[in-house]
Amino acid sequence: MNAGPSPVQIRLDKIRARHGEASRDWTVDVKTRGQRQLFARLLPTAPRSSVATITEECGWQNEEFLIHAHSDIEFLLRIYGRLVERLAEKTRALACYEERPEKNYAAECAIKCGEPAFKKFLEECHGLERPLTDERAATKVRSVLGIGSRRQLNEDPAAAERWCDLRGHFDAWRRRG
Repeated sequence: MNAGPSPVQIRLDKIRARHGEASRDWTVDVKTRGQRQLFARLLPTAPRSSVATITEECGWQNEEFLIHAHSDIEFLLRIYGRLVERLAEKTRALACYEERPEKNYAAECAIKCGEPAFKKFLEECHGLERPLTDERAATKVRSVLGIGSRRQLNEDPAAAERWCDLRGHFDAWRRRG
């Protein structure tokens, strides 16, 4: 059920349209009696035409605002477009992440504790004592991670993160040979 564009989107579309139709070629000429003329070239081949009179009371801040309005709006629209693209990328990435099946870190940990290389890693890097049994490896992992049960790896994001770090250290240890 699409309700159509929002009021904000409608206004943004109108700003883009006005910006696209407006002249990009603006200049200011000094005139007499404290007045300045703001000129714009309305068509690429046309002479410049006066589009506004800037009085002394206008102040230099407003004059600068008027002179740079077109390029400033162009800049803001470009930045806004980039932000919208980045948000869309992040939204797509999040959707992909949420669609993945949930990771079972407890099962993964149980499997690792049965691997001879992982037990050797625990012995060399974390003081696992011999004999290198699956149960001793599981006890050492719980101790290193500060958990009472491997089930916490699926229930506690901080514990899961510690498990991922330990697994990463194991992978790095294995690569070093």
